[in-house]
Amino acid sequence: MDIVKWPSVFIVILNWNGWEDTIECLESLNKISYSNYHVIIVDNDSEDDSLSRIRAYARGEIAVKSAFLPNNCRSEPLTVVSYTRREVEDSQPEVLSEKLARASDNKLSNGPLIIIQNEQNYGYSEGNNIGMRYALKGSADYVLLLNNDTVVDKYFLTELVGAADKDGSIGVIGPKICWYDRPSVIQSTGFRMDFWTGTLISLNRGKTDLDAEHFHEGALLPADYLSGACLLIKRKVIEQAGMLDPIYFLYFEDQDWCTRISRAGYRIVCDLNSKIWHKTTASTSKAKRFSQYYPERNRVIYMRKYARTLQFIPFLLLHVPYHVALLAKTRHFADIPHFIQGLIDGLLIPIRSQPTS
Repeated sequence: MDIVKWPSVFIVILNWNGWEDTIECLESLNKISYSNYHVIIVDNDSEDDSLSRIRAYARGEIAVKSAFLPNNCRSEPLTVVSYTRREVEDSQPEVLSEKLARASDNKLSNGPLIIIQNEQNYGYSEGNNIGMRYALKGSADYVLLLNNDTVVDKYFLTELVGAADKDGSIGVIGPKICWYDRPSVIQSTGFRMDFWTGTLISLNRGKTDLDAEHFHEGALLPADYLSGACLLIKRKVIEQAGMLDPIYFLYFEDQDWCTRISRAGYRIVCDLNSKIWHKTTASTSKAKRFSQYYPERNRVIYMRKYARTLQFIPFLLLHVPYHVALLAKTRHFADIPHFIQGLIDGLLIPIRSQPTS
């Protein structure tokens, strides 16, 4: 494969108190077949020693523990290029490009690892936006958002870029996502949205490759939206449709983005020939109230933005009492106040204009 003929991909990985997952993800990326890429770690003001651990991994001082990868340290060190968020936001594109070029010339490195350190936790949406703004100031033809709690197949990115480059109508493309602890079982190949109930219909969840639904040439499966665990987006699409909406903080931001891109005229597809493995909720499981408050708050915001009035009314009449009754039936009484608060905030919060690049 000739590197000159392949587009430049900037991979954005958000880290928050999850260095062990992050270095396993980095190690799997180190083994992929695609060559023309850069990796950006955006640290969302981790409260542990994530940054020092990630830098130690880059120096080859920490072994990666993985069910998928050999348990050893890096054979060669990585050059680390570090920025504060303010440096990334304030610097001109040529300044960032020059710094990256100098690091790329280091013969002791397999390629520079870019680290952006945030001074606060900006959430999933704005945390990834910070990485994307860096990528767009650079030479990115594509941006790949990748969760840190993933392990990737060797050919996943080659497959995604190859499929996206052949079809100008594709705005967002993602891989088949399997469970980390059940590697042959599908976690996600995308979702359909039922605007009447506000519920998501998962495509192929729990199936294996043998019984998964394949559509169209090249096994591309159309979807309303794809999991934010891994999304490949063309530069021109980001410039046209904007970035992730910071109003969400976390949850539903990927769905909002795909809906906005779809309504701009692009297709959302899952490439079933590309594969990664995902652990899920590795960071948010550390904050239990997130499991009710943010999903409900953001579901209501999303429905306010995209559902028709005739859909939004039955959504409120059916979804809310059903969910409260379900929490009561399963004896999750402590979660009900978080759910109700999320509902209220979702109804009252002002919805800003769409974010731009």
